[in-house]
Amino acid sequence: MEDRALGTSAATDNSEASPKQKEDRNVWVLTAYGISGLALFAILIYYFSSYITQ
Repeated sequence: MEDRALGTSAATDNSEASPKQKEDRNVWVLTAYGISGLALFAILIYYFSSYITQ
């Protein structure tokens, strides 16, 4: 009985860990998109400002 109870709680812990890992991955993906967007925006501002000053 004790083994069965431990096995059940371990299975519950594994199912709860998967969404947490997926959420962590989503945060990193959104962070990467944010940084890429800021870099692209900075490059566009650079070229636009150099075009305006010439």
